[in-house]
Parts: sequence; structure tokens; C-alpha cells
Amino acid sequence: MLAFTDRLALVVAGALLWGAALGVQESTLRATVADLVPPTRRATAYGLFAAVMGAATLAGGTLAGVLYARSVPALIIFTVAVQAAALLLLAATRPGR
Repeated sequence: MLAFTDRLALVVAGALLWGAALGVQESTLRATVADLVPPTRRATAYGLFAAVMGAATLAGGTLAGVLYARSVPALIIFTVAVQAAALLLLAATRPGR
């Protein structure tokens, strides 16, 4: 939401937060792949991981572009809803509930 303001400081803050979140996500997910897959299959697992992430990024970016062209509030609402769903899935699947 910070990216859609007209204040430079808020846009920069949003970009920094996005970059930090992306860095945490990338390192955490790659470490998880390493933990879940035996060493002999890691190259294949990382390749599959990259392919799925790339396809999902393409689909998400396309959808975000379509929503942005139609309605910024709709894009924001959709993004918040997807993030809320992700939190619910995380809570439901985390070990030691």
C-alpha cells in the first residue's frame, strides 16, 4: 500500500520493507528445500522450486497488473486477502500447534 502514495519517503519505506521480506523469504525457503531433500536430489529440487516460483511470480504479477489497471483499491483488498489466507495456512500447518 505504501507504493501507491504520493510521498517519496513512504514509497522508499515500502520498497525497503518489500526488499527485506523478499530476502527473508528467499533464504528461508531455500534453506527449507535443503532440509527436506536429500543431497543427491537437491539440484533437481532447487530447479523445480525455481520453476514453480517463477511461474507463480508471473501469474501473480499478471493478476496484480490487471487489478492495478482496473482498480487500485481492488488490488489492495485482494493482496490483503491473499496474505491473510497465507497466515491462516501457516497457522494451520505449523508444527507443534
